[in-house]
Amino acid sequence: MKKLIFTCILLGGLIYLSPAEVIAQSVSTSTVDSKTQEKLEKSKIQLEKYTESHRKAVEKLAKTREDYDKKNGAGKLSPNDVEKITKKLGKQSKSIEKLDKKIRKLEEYIRKNS
Repeated sequence: MKKLIFTCILLGGLIYLSPAEVIAQSVSTSTVDSKTQEKLEKSKIQLEKYTESHRKAVEKLAKTREDYDKKNGAGKLSPNDVEKITKKLGKQSKSIEKLDKKIRKLEEYIRKNS
């Protein structure tokens, strides 16, 4: 009876400490790692797109502001035109702020997972 109990405990220990579980655990961590790498690559591509959009938006805002200053200085704008252009400048500024926020968030994610 003691040999049977000892054998059961020994087999239970061998099954518990088998290398199959260790291999299964390492496979699961490598799949998570590969998913993280894929997401990291997508984030880098998205960061490039946002950076390019930000650059274009800043250029467009500068051009609009320059045109506004030029026309307003010459006195060619009506009060309605001034209101419309001011509203347009505000919208462009908000879109630039949103892009800045997205860029900072992506940079932080890339820095954290690199």
